[in-house]
Amino acid sequence: MIRLTGGFLRGRVIHTPSHNATRPTQARLRQALFNSIQAHTESARVLDLFAGSGALGFEALSRGAQDVVFVEKAKTTAALIQKNANLLKVTDQIQVITGAVEKTLEKLSHLGPFDLVFADPPYGDGWEILLLNDYSWESLLSEKGLLCLEWGSQKSQVSELPAVVRTLEKIREKQYGDSVLTTYAKG
Repeated sequence: MIRLTGGFLRGRVIHTPSHNATRPTQARLRQALFNSIQAHTESARVLDLFAGSGALGFEALSRGAQDVVFVEKAKTTAALIQKNANLLKVTDQIQVITGAVEKTLEKLSHLGPFDLVFADPPYGDGWEILLLNDYSWESLLSEKGLLCLEWGSQKSQVSELPAVVRTLEKIREKQYGDSVLTTYAKG
């Protein structure tokens, strides 16, 4: 279990999967992320890719986001997100899509655009470059939308992420141990 760190749900606990297949974003990283994007969170439409427990999406709701679409591949973990939403009494503000991120793009393009996209893929699988190069951020992100990407510097196939990728421009990057938070703005 982990605690939400800010907003009207601050201090509330959400359940995390009992297996080791997910790696919930640490409280320190969540706080740093939301401190850096606080001006973009109010009334935002949010997409939480590789959602796991849903911590990033629930944190966004707690801090004023309008709604969140969670994408999670594991059925039991997706059910846990719904359980957490029930416990937090925010079921009317969420949608859970059960499926692999790469297979949900068409559906997501109909639900967007999104003001904030959180992506916390498995470290070491090359997702950070795939997400930047192979996804249509032109249609998924709103005009001033942000892509917030968490990746593992020691397990990654690259040592740094590009400053500009098509319509995305890197505006912030900070390392926390093995984890790196990189934020891109649609430009």
